[in-house]
Amino acid sequence: MTRCVLVVDDEPDIRAVARLSLERVGGLRVIEASSGMEALEIVAASQPDAVLLDVMMPLVDGPTTYALLQATRAPAPSRYSCSRP
Repeated sequence: MTRCVLVVDDEPDIRAVARLSLERVGGLRVIEASSGMEALEIVAASQPDAVLLDVMMPLVDGPTTYALLQATRAPAPSRYSCSRP
């Protein structure tokens, strides 16, 4: 079974580069979200194996999204990463 990664970034170009790298090099399936709130919905529905979070996003940033994922105890991956500029 192919592992699934959720890439969360408000910039489409960054999501595209991450998708390309993770799919072609890592052989992973990639789901994208453009905001922290969208990421929360996707994690609850899709249960990805890992989440790659941008740190600086409007409204709900990466660290806040991470905290919300932990607080809601939604079915979520055990690994998170916040990319830093």
